[in-house]
Amino acid sequence: MPADEEERLAQPLERFARLHAETVRRSGRRLLDLSYPNPRVDRDTRAYDLLRGLVPLVPQQDLQYTPLGGGTIVRRRVASSLARRLGVPLGHRDVLLTPGATAALIVALTALFRPGDEVLIVTPCWMDYPLYLHRLGAKITLVPSGSDKRIPVERVAASIGPRTAGLILGQPACPTGVVHTAAELAMLADVLRAAAARFGRHAVLVSDEAHRDQVWGDAEFTSPMRLYPHTVSVYSFGKAWSLQGQRTGYLALSPSMCHHDDVAVRAERAMRSTGTCAPTALMQRLIPQIVDLEPDQGSLRRDQTRIRAELERLGYRIVAGQATAFVYIHCPDGIGDWEFATRLAGQNLLAMPSEVFHDAGHVRLALNVDAERFPEIGRRLLAAAPPPSP
Repeated sequence: MPADEEERLAQPLERFARLHAETVRRSGRRLLDLSYPNPRVDRDTRAYDLLRGLVPLVPQQDLQYTPLGGGTIVRRRVASSLARRLGVPLGHRDVLLTPGATAALIVALTALFRPGDEVLIVTPCWMDYPLYLHRLGAKITLVPSGSDKRIPVERVAASIGPRTAGLILGQPACPTGVVHTAAELAMLADVLRAAAARFGRHAVLVSDEAHRDQVWGDAEFTSPMRLYPHTVSVYSFGKAWSLQGQRTGYLALSPSMCHHDDVAVRAERAMRSTGTCAPTALMQRLIPQIVDLEPDQGSLRRDQTRIRAELERLGYRIVAGQATAFVYIHCPDGIGDWEFATRLAGQNLLAMPSEVFHDAGHVRLALNVDAERFPEIGRRLLAAAPPPSP
């Protein structure tokens, strides 16, 4: 890749960060910031309450270094919980605790891929997958989904070649909130198996499950690990419980994946080489108390149902997601994502343009505010760019 490729990959978010900073300075109290997912609403405070209760009970000597990948007892609890949920016989050596899902991704990609390996990414996607892979010298192939933003199975099949070492998929997907069905994932697994038979190489499926516990619709979450043995799962406790700043997640290796033991060793080594350590000792004390809990999504379900109905009433087209706190909106006809985002900023409403997510023609809203502000969101959208008349 050219020397400026990292700059090209980093530029969209950096450009948005400048727009964000300018708008925050100018807007003051008028600001509605629906860009970065930093919620100002409390949905399920059980994890926070437990964390607050832990602080006075933990002696200082228990807040020392823990092993790379986290303490064995905590990893065993995570593996046991995940095994029950997925029906996959995971053990503690299959799980590495990390300071958040981003760290888990860095560790997983570093362990799995080598310079020259091709990695497919289904888009739209979380912003920094390509940036991480570029640092590893991987060949990046973006596989765009259709207008429904579901898995483009045929495009994936056409994109796989002899150098394809992996595929990254969000399940549920960020930024769209789409939850891929078990049938879709089974078709994808069949495509990957067929490619392995043809090229003699098992492509590893990296399943980004950071939003796994934010399914608010009627969809049923299925992890690809249940259907395809060469899978690595990434998860975030912080995202699930609105404790993102506490940076706690993990990566889990399917026990049946190819070269499992070598990958596990490389993953621990990657934690050293990248400077990515285990979560804080305090958060490792919290994990056993929340690992079997599922956050209550009742308030998120109500908010998603309400905001989607309101925006559709106004005439905006929305991707049919069923998870995450995001709403992925089609831009009005003739208006690009950056222009729409800039117009919204002019109305003191911040939303992320879809170029950040390697897509075009959309903006993403994060439901950071309570439902009382939703009518104002609609008014500002209309003031910025009304949708075409039906």
